Amino acid sequence: MSTEKNILEGAKNLFMQFGLKSITMDDIAKKVGVSKKTIYQFFNDKNSIVVKSVHEHFSEHQKEIEEVLKNSVDVIEAMYRLSKCMKVQVEAVNPTVLYDLQRYFPKAFKRFLEFKNSFMHKNLQKILKEGMQSGYFRKEINTEILTIQRIEQVQLAFNQEVFPRDKFDFKEIHEQLFDHFIHGILTEKGKEKYNQYLNEEHDA
Repeated sequence: MSTEKNILEGAKNLFMQFGLKSITMDDIAKKVGVSKKTIYQFFNDKNSIVVKSVHEHFSEHQKEIEEVLKNSVDVIEAMYRLSKCMKVQVEAVNPTVLYDLQRYFPKAFKRFLEFKNSFMHKNLQKILKEGMQSGYFRKEINTEILTIQRIEQVQLAFNQEVFPRDKFDFKEIHEQLFDHFIHGILTEKGKEKYNQYLNEEHDA
């Protein structure tokens, strides 16, 4: 791994664990095992590290989601695997990251908005439409409204004013919101297929 990649990887691990604002260049240097002088050979400041880290994170996340969509046999499997993918992401990230991103790093936050409002919106709406056509999702749902609802649900879970961390488990918030969402759109045929995937995971 190149020195630049090593710096990015170390910084990203720290950001995910402790949030963005609290991490210093000294912390990154110590984590990676290089001097701050070495870091400044590749990056102008902490903001540039955050921007590059966020860009790479969402680029990797997009590829992961594209693989899920490509290899899923139906929309139920796609939704199920996406929820699992999101669960892994949630478990790996400090809830303050999104708040820090929005408040202190607007350029990096813009990359998050592109991922959310373009990539995720397009693919989730496509899944909902295909699910309606295949009889797995209720025909009366409004795919535009439900797409926005689901995307905003994910972001809502990070809001500590709504879900204080001393009262709610971050992972459970996501699980509950997804469970409520998916059962609100499934037909009886869809429920049978969804429960099949749940049972297969339980028996595995």
